[in-house]
Amino acid sequence: MAQSATRPAAQADLGNPRRAQILDAAERLLHHYGHAKTTVAEIAREAGVSVGSVYLEFEAKDAIWVELSHRRHEAVLAAIRGAANAPKKLYAHRLQAALVARTRAFLALSERGAHAAELVHCHACPAIREAKEIYHRREREIIAELLQAGEDAGEFAIKDAPATAATLLQAFVAFVPPLLFGRAPDELEREVTALHQLLVHGLCRADPRPRS
Repeated sequence: MAQSATRPAAQADLGNPRRAQILDAAERLLHHYGHAKTTVAEIAREAGVSVGSVYLEFEAKDAIWVELSHRRHEAVLAAIRGAANAPKKLYAHRLQAALVARTRAFLALSERGAHAAELVHCHACPAIREAKEIYHRREREIIAELLQAGEDAGEFAIKDAPATAATLLQAFVAFVPPLLFGRAPDELEREVTALHQLLVHGLCRADPRPRS
């Protein structure tokens, strides 16, 4: 029986070399030819297996794309978690590092081929849209946990960590696909940092100077 199309690839292909082989082949083809132009027959040929073997592992082509999308989104989430869990740092600094790490992880896709970004943003593929929605939910959970930890430590003053996380991420919508692609990495990092400082630290001085 085929695996569920919503199961992350990192879990689904564990201990199944043929499945992993098919996923790797499909990802190579998608990076160069895109979702629409890559067929199951081409994936089978690239993987060195029969078309029937592909369908033994995946019920449809979209099931392959959704697992690949989960795999790529999981890499972004891992980058966010790593920065968010950095020891001996202020929570404001962890938050900034997490947002920069997210931007860098998405930008790295542009180096993988002309169509690599389709794994995280593709209007034509419902399976990838589904994976993207799951990613955004998990991303909000990570940021909410970070904000709550900062509140518990007395560093942040927030009332609703999940709502604050959702609002914060909405403010950074320009730094996720597709809007960030085609822009200079250094410029993006400066803008992410500047927006973070604006939102977290505000525009007002802690010790306002008297007007002359």
